Amino acid sequence: MKFYINPSHFAKRSSFTIRDDAKNRLFKVKGRFLFGLRTLNIEDMNNELLYVTKRRYTFSPFKRYIIVSDGGDKVAHIKRTYGFFKPKFTIYYEGKELFIKGSLYQHNFSIADEFNNLVSMSKKVFPSGDAYEIDVTTEKKPLLHLFLMITIDQCLHERKKLRP
Repeated sequence: MKFYINPSHFAKRSSFTIRDDAKNRLFKVKGRFLFGLRTLNIEDMNNELLYVTKRRYTFSPFKRYIIVSDGGDKVAHIKRTYGFFKPKFTIYYEGKELFIKGSLYQHNFSIADEFNNLVSMSKKVFPSGDAYEIDVTTEKKPLLHLFLMITIDQCLHERKKLRP
């Protein structure tokens, strides 16, 4: 399944919509940013909450986020650390560690398990303008994998959203 997001909305606003190939609005994403990403919600167009990312506060210098389903169940968590020149994310989902491959800052990366790519993001040029294309290749919980990708990218844009 392929989803599309307008780049200016993705980077600078705290809420945006996710569209399909035909530019139909599918989901709304809303975030709260105060000293970084605090919460991030994804809702369908009927305002039904699907998943929430919450920042966990610890004494560690590294940020931790948990993904919670609409029923309140913890389904995944993300740990953000820092490498030499770029941030590093560790994703835990169903007791497994997921890996990020590609370039985070060029928006050309994917999330994979040890065998396959689960979801990938790339910037595409269309006659109507640029868009980020998120291609969810897994059939097991595709919306969760879409939301994991969006959460990681929103963590990268935290500083841009804090500026006036």
